[in-house]
Amino acid sequence: MSHKVKSLALHIKAATAVDESTLAKINALTLREFTADELQVREYVLAHNCIDRDNECFDEALLEDFKNTLPRKGVHIIHPTSYRGSGGPAEGKVFGTATATMSLEDARTLLGEPKLQLPPDRSMVTVLTAKAYFARTPDNASLLIKQDAGIAGDVSIGFNASDRVAIKDAQGNELTARRWMGPGSAEEMSLVWLGAQQGARAIKAAPFDTDPEPESTTMTPEEIAALQSKAANGEKSATTLAAIKTALGDDAVLLDDPATLKAHVTDAKAFKSALIDDIVTIERQLKLTGDSEDDVKNAKAFLADFPVARLQAMQKNYEARLPGGNTGAVKGANTNAPGPGTTQVPADSPLNNPALAG
Repeated sequence: MSHKVKSLALHIKAATAVDESTLAKINALTLREFTADELQVREYVLAHNCIDRDNECFDEALLEDFKNTLPRKGVHIIHPTSYRGSGGPAEGKVFGTATATMSLEDARTLLGEPKLQLPPDRSMVTVLTAKAYFARTPDNASLLIKQDAGIAGDVSIGFNASDRVAIKDAQGNELTARRWMGPGSAEEMSLVWLGAQQGARAIKAAPFDTDPEPESTTMTPEEIAALQSKAANGEKSATTLAAIKTALGDDAVLLDDPATLKAHVTDAKAFKSALIDDIVTIERQLKLTGDSEDDVKNAKAFLADFPVARLQAMQKNYEARLPGGNTGAVKGANTNAPGPGTTQVPADSPLNNPALAG
């Protein structure tokens, strides 16, 4: 997993008030207690899953990794790993992050980018925000004022990612755009002259609060519990969907084609069922499984939890043990041989025919 640097649009929220709650979170990271007057807090809309100017995008699961790994990382003036980077200390530090999901139209409005585009296999925009604090010093006064004015307007993220994969449309055609995949981590963010992701403009309010404070309410306890349950289920659904898309990889386009996805699942189940039937039949011939209805039923139930790759290996191994090896020997139960643990010849065996027995 190599270190990557990618420029992203920075959206500055008007200076966030350093209240007691925010100050407590910041002082947990400092080496001495700071007062609100000694600090400036900034909030950034940092990244999203739309196709950017580099013809790339971030996977939603990777954005979640960034959210979890960016706190406590530095905000630099120049990437410490760039060819101009000195590896010097940061100017600020990230102390809060969050992600949110919204429609494409809402994202276009938020970012001020009417031509913002999602990849063809996505229908909702995921946005990552970050909160960072700066210590007010004589040498950074102009920088903080320029951020207030929306002049110092873009940032870039240094990150690690596992892979970069092709994106396909609903017909399976491969796009030139590529998607960065997790697992990964955010290593730092730096101020730059232009971000790769569209929407580099100052905004006076973030789309959501990375550290929301509880609001007063007149709702009943039952209404509050119902609202909390709905929010938890919505967050769980979004996380689950992102995980499914990551697991499917190139096949994630099938989520937009339920009929084809169902057909693939049906075919896979039928293939596994036929594979299990074949294995049980060979086990009966090898006398590893009995011939009764319960024996067959229990053997199939036992094999049902095995992955297909293991079942295929078992099938190959059993076929090699059949009389004559895997050279065309007839598969299936040998009705002329006694069952497991018995010495009696089956009643329907030709060996019980008086004409043959003499």
